[in-house]
Amino acid sequence: MDRIVDIATDDLHLSAYRGFLVVSLDRQEQGRVALDDIQAVIVHAHGVTWTTSLVVALAEHCTILVPCTYTDTAVAFISPIDGHHPRAARIRAKVDAARPLFKQL
Repeated sequence: MDRIVDIATDDLHLSAYRGFLVVSLDRQEQGRVALDDIQAVIVHAHGVTWTTSLVVALAEHCTILVPCTYTDTAVAFISPIDGHHPRAARIRAKVDAARPLFKQL
């Protein structure tokens, strides 16, 4: 089941623990979702923090992380680039492009 996790509450902390995305507020767990079930995480609340371990775990599970501004406008699209996925192949081709081709594009 592919879920989109929408973080809309201010001052939450996101982390990974034993295959779960854990959502905490003031060091108390508010909820958890299995990383295998998540397709994307959208964060548009103020003061949300997350661990590097979570970002790595999301990438390993091919999950996209989308941080947004206070006006709910997406400002980044953090996507995994490692592995055998078509998205990774396209990004790798862009990175490995020769300088003349890169300038043409």
